Amino acid sequence: MYRVKEIMNLKSMDENDFIRRMVGKMKEKFDKYWGERNMLMAVASVLDPRCKLMLVEMCFSEIYSKVEARRNIEQVRGALYQLYDEYVATYNASSSDQSSTKGNGSNKSSTSSSSNSQTSTNSGWSKLMSYVKRVETIPSPKSELDMYLEEGVYICEEEMSHYEFNALEWWKANNLKYWVLSKMAVEILAIPISTIASEAIFSVGGRVIDSYHASLALETAQALICGGDWIRVLHGVKKKQKIFYT
Repeated sequence: MYRVKEIMNLKSMDENDFIRRMVGKMKEKFDKYWGERNMLMAVASVLDPRCKLMLVEMCFSEIYSKVEARRNIEQVRGALYQLYDEYVATYNASSSDQSSTKGNGSNKSSTSSSSNSQTSTNSGWSKLMSYVKRVETIPSPKSELDMYLEEGVYICEEEMSHYEFNALEWWKANNLKYWVLSKMAVEILAIPISTIASEAIFSVGGRVIDSYHASLALETAQALICGGDWIRVLHGVKKKQKIFYT
């Protein structure tokens, strides 16, 4: 999508008036559908271990001014952390419920001797922990998202191209390391990138040919029609028949 927007921004300043007007209409539809910055697609790109925040930073710096790019990047980062915090809260609540259920079913009886032994052991550990806190400063634990973003991007091996890489398989292989983040990534990456409006599926009207398609040269139109027929025959695809009701 970044490449599409980049090309349209470039062509919107073309010397040809016809191209400028055509691109202007295309940009209106593009921005209406995708918006200036589709947050979901930006978050999904960050959850691709080959890209992380680098792709967002590179793309935004090329299609926006420096101030706008920095603001948009921070908005993506903020949305990413907000979404992650919601997942953490959800799964922590689920884990605590399961723990309490297991605890209620466990054996609650204990002897006085074992209780005294446990108290003695706890006292020893408490002294050790107090000493550790005085001697060294324990850094606050990092979240899974912090660790993921701080690690370098995934570099595909030489025998495997980027087109063969499966981000969902990567998250599946790393779900123990990123227990909550992997669940979030799988759900985000599984969302379809686009949908077809129901009106386009159930419309009884034919396809409308706009002025740009109608202005194609005869040779170009013939090449498109013949090429479409040849490709359908080559791959065994049958053209759907229109049914008219009277």
